[in-house]
Amino acid sequence: MVILGIEEIKQRAANSKHRQDPFVERIWNLIHEPGLFEKSPQELAELRKELMRQSLAFFRDNSEYYASLFDRLDIDPATAEREDLVKLVVPADMLRGGGHERFVIEGVDEGGEHFQSSGTTGKAPVKVYRSPLDLAIMVKANADLFEYVYGHELEQNKGQALFMAAPELRHMLSFVAFVELALESKGIELLYGMSMRESEGDETVWQRLQPDKKNILKFLKSKEEPKLFFTAPAGVYLMSKRFNDMSNLKREVSKIITRAPPVNLGKGGVIVTGGGSKGFTDLPPYAELAEGARNYFKALTRGGDGVEAPFMDVLGMTETLTALIDNHERMGKLPHPLSEVFLVDPKTFELIDEEGKEGLICIYNPFVTTWLEAFFPGDIMKFHSSDRFYGREFEFGRRLTVKEGWDLQRACGGTMEEMMEE
Repeated sequence: MVILGIEEIKQRAANSKHRQDPFVERIWNLIHEPGLFEKSPQELAELRKELMRQSLAFFRDNSEYYASLFDRLDIDPATAEREDLVKLVVPADMLRGGGHERFVIEGVDEGGEHFQSSGTTGKAPVKVYRSPLDLAIMVKANADLFEYVYGHELEQNKGQALFMAAPELRHMLSFVAFVELALESKGIELLYGMSMRESEGDETVWQRLQPDKKNILKFLKSKEEPKLFFTAPAGVYLMSKRFNDMSNLKREVSKIITRAPPVNLGKGGVIVTGGGSKGFTDLPPYAELAEGARNYFKALTRGGDGVEAPFMDVLGMTETLTALIDNHERMGKLPHPLSEVFLVDPKTFELIDEEGKEGLICIYNPFVTTWLEAFFPGDIMKFHSSDRFYGREFEFGRRLTVKEGWDLQRACGGTMEEMMEE
Protein backbone atom coordinates (compact mmCIF):
# COMPACT_ATOMS: atom_id res chain seq x y z
CA MET A 1 0.00 0.00 0.00
CA VAL A 2 1.36 3.40 -1.03
CA ILE A 3 1.36 5.94 1.78
CA LEU A 4 1.35 9.48 0.50
CA GLY A 5 3.54 12.19 1.97
CA ILE A 6 2.38 15.77 2.27
CA GLU A 7 4.34 17.05 -0.72
CA GLU A 8 3.04 14.33 -3.02
CA ILE A 9 -0.52 15.01 -1.83
CA LYS A 10 -0.10 18.71 -2.64
CA GLN A 11 1.26 17.87 -6.08
CA ARG A 12 -1.60 15.50 -6.87
CA ALA A 13 -4.11 18.06 -5.62
CA ALA A 14 -2.57 20.69 -7.89
CA ASN A 15 -3.05 18.33 -10.84
CA SER A 16 -6.68 17.50 -10.01
CA LYS A 17 -9.00 17.57 -12.99
CA HIS A 18 -11.42 19.61 -10.85
CA ARG A 19 -9.00 22.41 -9.93
CA GLN A 20 -10.17 24.48 -12.91
CA ASP A 21 -13.78 24.35 -11.75
CA PRO A 22 -14.74 27.83 -10.43
CA PHE A 23 -16.31 26.36 -7.30
CA VAL A 24 -13.30 24.19 -6.49
CA GLU A 25 -10.96 27.11 -7.13
CA ARG A 26 -13.01 29.24 -4.74
CA ILE A 27 -12.96 26.75 -1.88
CA TRP A 28 -9.23 26.15 -2.41
CA ASN A 29 -8.57 29.87 -2.08
CA LEU A 30 -10.88 30.20 0.92
CA ILE A 31 -9.24 27.30 2.77
CA HIS A 32 -5.90 29.06 2.30
CA GLU A 33 -7.18 32.56 3.12
CA PRO A 34 -5.12 34.02 6.02
CA GLY A 35 -8.01 36.04 7.48
CA LEU A 36 -10.64 33.29 7.41
CA PHE A 37 -10.76 32.90 11.20
CA GLU A 38 -11.05 36.66 11.66
CA LYS A 39 -14.37 36.97 9.82
CA SER A 40 -17.48 37.60 11.88
CA PRO A 41 -20.05 34.86 12.56
CA GLN A 42 -22.49 36.69 10.29
CA GLU A 43 -19.99 36.90 7.41
CA LEU A 44 -19.18 33.21 7.75
CA ALA A 45 -22.84 32.18 7.92
CA GLU A 46 -23.53 33.98 4.64
CA LEU A 47 -20.38 32.54 3.11
CA ARG A 48 -21.40 29.00 4.10
CA LYS A 49 -24.83 29.50 2.52
CA GLU A 50 -23.18 30.56 -0.74
CA LEU A 51 -20.83 27.59 -0.61
CA MET A 52 -23.69 25.21 0.12
CA ARG A 53 -25.54 26.32 -2.99
CA GLN A 54 -22.40 26.18 -5.12
CA SER A 55 -21.51 22.79 -3.70
CA LEU A 56 -24.95 21.37 -4.50
CA ALA A 57 -24.62 22.70 -8.05
CA PHE A 58 -21.18 21.11 -8.34
CA PHE A 59 -22.50 17.69 -7.34
CA ARG A 60 -25.56 18.02 -9.56
CA ASP A 61 -23.32 18.80 -12.53
CA ASN A 62 -20.82 16.04 -11.80
CA SER A 63 -23.09 13.17 -10.80
CA GLU A 64 -26.25 11.70 -12.31
CA TYR A 65 -27.00 10.26 -8.88
CA TYR A 66 -27.13 13.67 -7.20
CA ALA A 67 -28.95 15.30 -10.13
CA SER A 68 -31.68 12.66 -9.86
CA LEU A 69 -31.72 12.87 -6.05
CA PHE A 70 -32.18 16.65 -6.04
CA ASP A 71 -35.05 16.32 -8.52
CA ARG A 72 -36.79 13.70 -6.36
CA LEU A 73 -36.37 15.80 -3.22
CA ASP A 74 -37.35 19.02 -5.03
CA ILE A 75 -34.09 20.76 -4.18
CA ASP A 76 -32.90 23.64 -6.36
CA PRO A 77 -29.21 24.34 -5.64
CA ALA A 78 -29.65 28.01 -6.55
CA THR A 79 -32.16 28.65 -3.77
CA ALA A 80 -31.37 25.86 -1.27
CA GLU A 81 -31.63 26.58 2.47
CA ARG A 82 -30.55 24.60 5.53
CA GLU A 83 -33.98 22.95 5.60
CA ASP A 84 -33.12 21.45 2.19
CA LEU A 85 -29.75 20.36 3.50
CA VAL A 86 -31.48 18.44 6.30
CA LYS A 87 -33.16 16.30 3.63
CA LEU A 88 -29.73 15.22 2.39
CA VAL A 89 -28.20 14.30 5.74
CA VAL A 90 -27.59 10.54 5.98
CA PRO A 91 -26.82 8.38 9.02
CA ALA A 92 -23.23 7.25 9.32
CA ASP A 93 -24.44 3.64 9.23
CA MET A 94 -25.21 4.10 5.53
CA LEU A 95 -21.46 4.47 4.95
CA ARG A 96 -20.53 1.11 6.44
CA GLY A 97 -18.98 -1.53 4.24
CA GLY A 98 -19.33 -0.41 0.62
CA GLY A 99 -22.16 2.02 1.37
CA HIS A 100 -20.02 5.07 0.65
CA GLU A 101 -19.44 4.09 -2.97
CA ARG A 102 -22.91 5.17 -4.11
CA PHE A 103 -22.22 8.74 -2.96
CA VAL A 104 -18.90 9.24 -4.79
CA ILE A 105 -19.12 11.33 -7.97
CA GLU A 106 -18.31 9.96 -11.40
CA GLY A 107 -14.76 10.55 -12.57
CA VAL A 108 -13.43 11.26 -9.10
CA ASP A 109 -9.67 11.86 -8.94
CA GLU A 110 -7.81 8.63 -8.26
CA GLY A 111 -4.63 8.22 -6.25
CA GLY A 112 -6.12 9.18 -2.89
CA GLU A 113 -6.60 7.07 0.22
CA HIS A 114 -9.32 5.04 1.91
CA PHE A 115 -9.96 5.39 5.63
CA GLN A 116 -12.21 3.43 7.92
CA SER A 117 -13.64 3.56 11.42
CA SER A 118 -12.27 1.44 14.23
CA GLY A 119 -15.01 -1.19 13.98
CA THR A 120 -15.14 -1.45 17.77
CA THR A 121 -18.96 -1.33 17.72
CA GLY A 122 -19.08 -4.83 16.24
CA LYS A 123 -20.62 -3.53 13.00
CA ALA A 124 -18.89 -3.32 9.64
CA PRO A 125 -16.61 -0.27 9.73
CA VAL A 126 -17.43 2.99 7.99
CA LYS A 127 -15.23 3.32 4.90
CA VAL A 128 -14.62 6.60 3.08
CA TYR A 129 -12.48 7.49 0.06
CA ARG A 130 -10.52 10.76 0.06
CA SER A 131 -9.17 12.11 -3.21
CA PRO A 132 -5.75 13.86 -3.21
CA LEU A 133 -7.58 17.20 -3.44
CA ASP A 134 -9.66 16.39 -0.36
CA LEU A 135 -6.58 15.15 1.49
CA ALA A 136 -4.77 18.43 0.85
CA ILE A 137 -7.80 20.37 2.08
CA MET A 138 -8.07 18.04 5.12
CA VAL A 139 -4.52 18.77 6.24
CA LYS A 140 -4.71 22.53 5.73
CA ALA A 141 -8.18 23.02 7.26
CA ASN A 142 -7.58 20.85 10.33
CA ALA A 143 -4.12 22.32 10.95
CA ASP A 144 -5.50 25.87 10.86
CA LEU A 145 -8.36 24.96 13.22
CA PHE A 146 -5.94 23.18 15.55
CA GLU A 147 -3.65 26.21 15.71
CA TYR A 148 -6.58 28.54 16.39
CA VAL A 149 -7.77 26.46 19.34
CA TYR A 150 -4.17 25.84 20.46
CA GLY A 151 -3.66 29.60 20.59
CA HIS A 152 -0.84 30.17 18.13
CA GLU A 153 0.94 28.66 15.16
CA LEU A 154 3.21 25.67 15.55
CA GLU A 155 6.72 26.79 14.75
CA GLN A 156 8.48 25.17 11.82
CA ASN A 157 10.98 22.40 12.74
CA LYS A 158 10.46 22.92 16.45
CA GLY A 159 9.07 20.47 18.99
CA GLN A 160 8.27 16.79 19.23
CA ALA A 161 5.07 14.74 19.33
CA LEU A 162 4.13 11.36 20.74
CA PHE A 163 1.04 9.67 19.33
CA MET A 164 -0.24 6.65 21.25
CA ALA A 165 -1.00 4.75 18.04
CA ALA A 166 0.93 2.44 15.73
CA PRO A 167 2.31 3.62 12.37
CA GLU A 168 0.28 0.89 10.64
CA LEU A 169 -2.87 2.84 11.56
CA ARG A 170 -1.73 5.76 9.38
CA HIS A 171 -3.42 4.28 6.29
CA MET A 172 -6.51 3.17 8.21
CA LEU A 173 -7.61 6.00 10.52
CA SER A 174 -8.07 9.52 9.16
CA PHE A 175 -7.17 11.12 12.52
CA VAL A 176 -3.78 9.39 12.53
CA ALA A 177 -3.23 10.43 8.90
CA PHE A 178 -4.09 14.05 9.63
CA VAL A 179 -1.74 14.26 12.62
CA GLU A 180 1.17 12.68 10.74
CA LEU A 181 0.69 14.82 7.62
CA ALA A 182 0.14 18.05 9.56
CA LEU A 183 3.24 17.50 11.68
CA GLU A 184 5.21 16.52 8.58
CA SER A 185 4.21 19.81 6.96
CA LYS A 186 5.59 21.62 10.04
CA GLY A 187 8.79 19.57 10.22
CA ILE A 188 7.90 18.33 13.73
CA GLU A 189 9.18 14.89 14.70
CA LEU A 190 6.40 12.37 15.35
CA LEU A 191 7.00 9.33 17.52
CA TYR A 192 4.47 6.51 17.61
CA GLY A 193 3.96 5.19 21.12
CA MET A 194 2.53 1.85 19.99
CA SER A 195 3.67 -0.93 17.69
CA MET A 196 1.84 -3.82 16.05
CA ARG A 197 2.95 -7.36 16.86
CA GLU A 198 2.37 -10.34 14.60
CA SER A 199 -1.14 -11.73 14.63
CA GLU A 200 -1.91 -14.80 16.70
CA GLY A 201 -5.03 -16.45 15.31
CA ASP A 202 -8.10 -14.27 14.77
CA GLU A 203 -6.90 -11.23 16.73
CA THR A 204 -8.13 -7.80 15.76
CA VAL A 205 -5.81 -4.94 14.96
CA TRP A 206 -6.54 -3.45 18.39
CA GLN A 207 -5.60 -6.67 20.20
CA ARG A 208 -2.21 -6.63 18.48
CA LEU A 209 -1.24 -3.16 19.70
CA GLN A 210 1.54 -2.98 22.27
CA PRO A 211 3.53 -0.09 23.80
CA ASP A 212 6.66 1.00 21.97
CA LYS A 213 8.79 1.52 25.06
CA LYS A 214 11.72 2.91 23.05
CA ASN A 215 9.68 5.77 21.56
CA ILE A 216 7.85 6.50 24.82
CA LEU A 217 11.17 6.70 26.67
CA LYS A 218 12.63 8.95 23.96
CA PHE A 219 9.68 11.33 24.35
CA LEU A 220 9.85 11.38 28.15
CA LYS A 221 13.60 12.07 28.17
CA SER A 222 13.59 14.60 25.35
CA LYS A 223 14.26 18.28 26.05
CA GLU A 224 12.56 19.35 22.83
CA GLU A 225 9.70 21.79 23.23
CA PRO A 226 6.86 22.09 22.78
CA LYS A 227 5.91 18.49 23.42
CA LEU A 228 2.59 17.41 21.92
CA PHE A 229 1.02 14.30 23.41
CA PHE A 230 -1.74 12.72 21.28
CA THR A 231 -3.78 9.96 22.87
CA ALA A 232 -7.24 8.69 23.70
CA PRO A 233 -8.59 9.98 27.04
CA ALA A 234 -8.00 6.52 28.46
CA GLY A 235 -4.29 6.85 27.62
CA VAL A 236 -3.92 9.92 29.82
CA TYR A 237 -5.92 8.32 32.59
CA LEU A 238 -3.94 5.07 32.58
CA MET A 239 -0.56 6.83 32.49
CA SER A 240 -1.61 9.09 35.38
CA LYS A 241 -2.89 6.10 37.32
CA ARG A 242 0.40 4.29 36.78
CA PHE A 243 2.34 7.27 38.17
CA ASN A 244 -0.07 7.52 41.10
CA ASP A 245 0.31 3.84 41.99
CA MET A 246 4.12 4.00 42.06
CA SER A 247 5.88 3.58 45.37
CA ASN A 248 8.25 6.37 46.37
CA LEU A 249 11.22 4.23 45.41
CA LYS A 250 9.81 3.41 41.96
CA ARG A 251 8.97 7.06 41.41
CA GLU A 252 12.54 8.14 42.16
CA VAL A 253 13.96 5.40 39.92
CA SER A 254 11.57 6.44 37.15
CA LYS A 255 12.73 10.05 37.43
CA ILE A 256 16.34 8.97 37.03
CA ILE A 257 15.63 6.79 34.00
CA THR A 258 12.82 8.65 32.22
CA ARG A 259 12.77 12.13 33.85
CA ALA A 260 9.13 11.41 34.73
CA PRO A 261 6.93 11.87 36.66
CA PRO A 262 6.13 14.57 36.00
CA VAL A 263 6.05 14.56 32.21
CA ASN A 264 7.48 17.94 31.27
CA LEU A 265 5.76 19.15 28.11
CA GLY A 266 7.82 22.34 27.99
CA LYS A 267 6.92 25.72 26.53
CA GLY A 268 3.67 25.44 24.60
CA GLY A 269 3.23 21.78 25.50
CA VAL A 270 -0.27 20.31 25.24
CA ILE A 271 -2.20 17.07 25.65
CA VAL A 272 -4.50 16.34 22.72
CA THR A 273 -7.14 13.66 23.23
CA GLY A 274 -9.41 12.06 20.69
CA GLY A 275 -11.45 8.93 20.08
CA GLY A 276 -13.72 9.15 23.12
CA SER A 277 -13.92 6.33 25.66
CA LYS A 278 -14.52 3.39 23.34
CA GLY A 279 -13.92 0.09 25.06
CA PHE A 280 -13.32 1.76 28.44
CA THR A 281 -16.39 1.70 30.66
CA ASP A 282 -15.06 3.17 33.91
CA LEU A 283 -13.33 6.26 32.58
CA PRO A 284 -13.95 9.29 34.85
CA PRO A 285 -15.58 12.47 33.51
CA TYR A 286 -13.24 14.48 31.29
CA ALA A 287 -12.84 17.37 33.76
CA GLU A 288 -11.90 14.93 36.51
CA LEU A 289 -9.51 13.09 34.21
CA ALA A 290 -7.74 16.32 33.23
CA GLU A 291 -7.48 17.55 36.81
CA GLY A 292 -5.94 14.27 37.95
CA ALA A 293 -3.50 14.18 35.04
CA ARG A 294 -2.20 17.66 35.80
CA ASN A 295 -0.49 16.21 38.86
CA TYR A 296 1.83 14.34 36.49
CA PHE A 297 1.93 16.47 33.32
CA LYS A 298 3.51 19.92 33.52
CA ALA A 299 3.66 22.68 30.91
CA LEU A 300 4.83 26.25 30.46
CA THR A 301 3.50 29.16 28.46
CA ARG A 302 5.50 30.20 25.42
CA GLY A 303 7.03 32.87 27.64
CA GLY A 304 8.18 30.29 30.18
CA ASP A 305 5.58 30.80 32.92
CA GLY A 306 4.15 27.79 34.71
CA VAL A 307 0.63 26.85 33.64
CA GLU A 308 -1.76 23.98 34.19
CA ALA A 309 -1.18 21.49 31.40
CA PRO A 310 -3.54 22.44 28.54
CA PHE A 311 -5.97 19.81 27.30
CA MET A 312 -7.48 19.86 23.83
CA ASP A 313 -10.07 17.33 22.71
CA VAL A 314 -10.80 16.41 19.10
CA LEU A 315 -14.22 15.22 18.01
CA GLY A 316 -13.53 13.71 14.63
CA MET A 317 -15.12 10.92 12.65
CA THR A 318 -14.10 8.92 9.63
CA GLU A 319 -17.02 10.51 7.79
CA THR A 320 -15.92 14.13 8.27
CA LEU A 321 -12.99 15.83 6.59
CA THR A 322 -12.60 18.28 9.47
CA ALA A 323 -13.02 17.82 13.19
CA LEU A 324 -14.49 19.87 16.02
CA ILE A 325 -11.83 20.83 18.56
CA ASP A 326 -12.02 22.32 22.06
CA ASN A 327 -9.55 23.72 24.54
CA HIS A 328 -10.59 22.47 27.97
CA GLU A 329 -11.74 25.29 30.28
CA ARG A 330 -11.07 27.92 27.59
CA MET A 331 -13.44 27.23 24.70
CA GLY A 332 -16.00 24.63 23.66
CA LYS A 333 -15.80 22.54 20.54
CA LEU A 334 -15.42 24.64 17.42
CA PRO A 335 -15.89 23.57 13.81
CA HIS A 336 -13.85 24.90 10.92
CA PRO A 337 -15.23 28.29 9.74
CA LEU A 338 -16.50 26.76 6.49
CA SER A 339 -18.12 23.69 8.09
CA GLU A 340 -21.89 23.80 8.53
CA VAL A 341 -22.59 22.21 11.91
CA PHE A 342 -26.15 22.28 13.24
CA LEU A 343 -28.54 20.45 15.54
CA VAL A 344 -31.89 18.86 14.71
CA ASP A 345 -34.61 17.29 16.79
CA PRO A 346 -33.95 13.53 16.50
CA LYS A 347 -37.68 12.80 16.22
CA THR A 348 -38.93 15.55 13.92
CA PHE A 349 -35.68 16.57 12.17
CA GLU A 350 -36.59 20.20 12.70
CA LEU A 351 -33.65 22.58 13.12
CA ILE A 352 -32.73 23.53 16.70
CA ASP A 353 -31.49 27.10 17.15
CA GLU A 354 -32.21 27.33 20.87
CA GLU A 355 -29.14 27.73 23.04
CA GLY A 356 -28.64 24.93 25.57
CA LYS A 357 -31.20 22.58 23.98
CA GLU A 358 -29.93 19.12 23.13
CA GLY A 359 -30.21 17.83 19.61
CA LEU A 360 -28.71 15.49 17.08
CA ILE A 361 -25.57 16.98 15.56
CA CYS A 362 -25.35 17.11 11.77
CA ILE A 363 -22.17 17.94 9.88
CA TYR A 364 -21.89 19.26 6.34
CA ASN A 365 -18.59 20.22 4.75
CA PRO A 366 -19.18 22.14 1.51
CA PHE A 367 -15.48 22.03 0.65
CA VAL A 368 -15.42 18.25 0.07
CA THR A 369 -15.32 17.36 -3.63
CA THR A 370 -15.45 13.54 -3.54
CA TRP A 371 -18.99 13.16 -2.17
CA LEU A 372 -21.71 15.32 -0.63
CA GLU A 373 -20.46 15.13 2.95
CA ALA A 374 -23.67 15.68 4.92
CA PHE A 375 -24.26 13.16 7.71
CA PHE A 376 -25.13 12.65 11.34
CA PRO A 377 -22.72 10.52 13.39
CA GLY A 378 -25.18 9.68 16.17
CA ASP A 379 -24.10 12.19 18.83
CA ILE A 380 -26.38 14.30 21.00
CA MET A 381 -24.94 17.76 21.66
CA LYS A 382 -25.92 21.31 22.56
CA PHE A 383 -24.42 24.73 21.93
CA HIS A 384 -23.92 28.04 23.67
CA SER A 385 -23.36 31.47 22.15
CA SER A 386 -19.80 32.59 21.65
CA ASP A 387 -17.94 35.73 20.58
CA ARG A 388 -15.51 33.63 18.57
CA PHE A 389 -15.63 33.29 14.80
CA TYR A 390 -18.39 30.65 14.69
CA GLY A 391 -20.81 32.44 17.00
CA ARG A 392 -21.46 29.27 18.95
CA GLU A 393 -19.49 26.54 20.67
CA PHE A 394 -20.65 22.95 20.98
CA GLU A 395 -20.70 20.63 23.97
CA PHE A 396 -20.78 16.86 23.63
CA GLY A 397 -23.65 15.19 25.47
CA ARG A 398 -23.81 11.51 24.70
CA ARG A 399 -24.09 8.89 22.01
CA LEU A 400 -27.49 7.77 20.80
CA THR A 401 -28.69 4.53 22.34
CA VAL A 402 -29.25 1.55 20.07
CA LYS A 403 -33.03 2.02 20.28
CA GLU A 404 -32.77 5.74 19.57
CA GLY A 405 -30.55 5.02 16.61
CA TRP A 406 -33.04 2.54 15.22
CA ASP A 407 -35.98 4.89 15.77
CA LEU A 408 -33.99 7.69 14.19
CA GLN A 409 -33.26 5.72 11.04
CA ARG A 410 -36.95 4.83 10.76
CA ALA A 411 -37.90 8.48 11.36
CA CYS A 412 -35.84 9.66 8.42
CA GLY A 413 -36.87 6.69 6.33
CA GLY A 414 -38.68 8.87 3.79
CA THR A 415 -35.48 10.60 2.85
CA MET A 416 -33.49 7.38 2.96
CA GLU A 417 -35.93 5.65 0.65
CA GLU A 418 -35.53 8.50 -1.80
CA MET A 419 -31.75 8.19 -1.61
CA MET A 420 -31.76 4.43 -2.02
CA GLU A 421 -34.31 4.39 -4.82
CA GLU A 422 -32.93 3.03 -8.06
